[in-house]
Amino acid sequence: MIINKIHKNILILGLGLSGLSLAKILKNKVRNLYCWDDSISVRKKITKTGLPIKSIENLDFRKLDYLVLSPIINHNSKEPHLAIKKAKKEKVKITTDIEFLKILKIKNKIIGVTGTNGKSTTTKFIEQSLSDCKNKVFSCGNIGIPFGEVIKKVTSKDSLVVETSSFQLDKIIDLKFDISILLNLSKDHIDWHRNIRSYHKAKLKIFKNQGKNCFSIICIDDKNCKKIAANFSNNFKSKLIRISTKEKLENGIYLTSNEKSIDIINTLNRTNIKIDRKKLDFTQAQHNFQNLLATYACFFVFKKSNESFKRSVSKLKNLEHRIEFVKKIKNIKIYNDSKATNINSSNNALITLNNVYWILGGRKKPEGIKEVSSGLKNVRNAYTFGESKKEFNDFLKSKQINSKECSTLKVAVNMAMKDGLKEKKEINLLFSPASSSFDQFKNFEHRGKAFKSLINEIIKND
Repeated sequence: MIINKIHKNILILGLGLSGLSLAKILKNKVRNLYCWDDSISVRKKITKTGLPIKSIENLDFRKLDYLVLSPIINHNSKEPHLAIKKAKKEKVKITTDIEFLKILKIKNKIIGVTGTNGKSTTTKFIEQSLSDCKNKVFSCGNIGIPFGEVIKKVTSKDSLVVETSSFQLDKIIDLKFDISILLNLSKDHIDWHRNIRSYHKAKLKIFKNQGKNCFSIICIDDKNCKKIAANFSNNFKSKLIRISTKEKLENGIYLTSNEKSIDIINTLNRTNIKIDRKKLDFTQAQHNFQNLLATYACFFVFKKSNESFKRSVSKLKNLEHRIEFVKKIKNIKIYNDSKATNINSSNNALITLNNVYWILGGRKKPEGIKEVSSGLKNVRNAYTFGESKKEFNDFLKSKQINSKECSTLKVAVNMAMKDGLKEKKEINLLFSPASSSFDQFKNFEHRGKAFKSLINEIIKND
């Protein structure tokens, strides 16, 4: 795709994956580009690429149009970065990389996906199913692929599906999504947003710039989203499509299921789709059915046939680290759910399985695991590790769960496997931490791979 020049002066702060990708795109496309990262080693690497490094102290912010922040940098913290202080003083627009889908006048259809849980899977489902030989869909954003990496491949007929975090959405200015999807809302990132209200407000920015010809898809299975949908027309201009796996909707799209099949009922066009469960190659649980419904709703908006959706369903795969089946060792089925960084996500996994040996722990979120609900009844044993091991262990014991406090993830895995092999019945060993990974690991991917390596060690030594 040809990127037109824009006559703006831009500072990019934070030269990680998204910042560096954007800098490469803008290098010869803006009036003046400045780059900065607080890490000396990062700056040394960037200097070799020919990108212009400019210190914050020596930059005249009066001449800047945009300050582009790495998504994780908090522009509303009590002690903001010096660049943020200067930008606010000079009324410089503060944003993040995805805003450049608007600034660069990208004309492709753009689908935005957000929610506390399920964003990545839904984004991937949409990409996998909507792409065909004539028109492709490219995923990018918080899923780990900056839009700058995919924009070179995109033609005018293709579409983009952008996974959007609350960190990104909180910084958008004029970006408009043709289709916006909100999957669910629970407590998360409260340390960053300060309170639940600010977190929800950031998420709802996915709808704010939409017009009457745009579509918004909201899953009303949780109470927060149901409330948002009920008041939607008072706050936003786009056309609302409600989806649900719990309620039969008179004016929306819902899903029912039995042992052999699932049925998607679209009361907006009065059609039904019956899908054989044997054709589904992803974990069959309520949260994935919500992801599937959101994907179908996109098919409906794109005016694609029900038959084309049915054909596409077999393409849909689980993403790594999301209730990912790893191995079966004798009577133990092993699942890696390292992406579960909060208790709501872990509860989704717990309600999917029974006879669970649950491995959990890490750096706890503010809410901890006290909001675990219906999934706890499926837990036979629990094994806690990491910074939160004692607190989680004490809580689970207070709920009459047989829980053991472990010094490391390795100890937890070995203990769970040893106990599980003593069982005469089949059990499900679930690694679903309900915490962030940053006490012992770089990120949830690093944590999930470490878990799978430990399982492979057990297999080799068996």
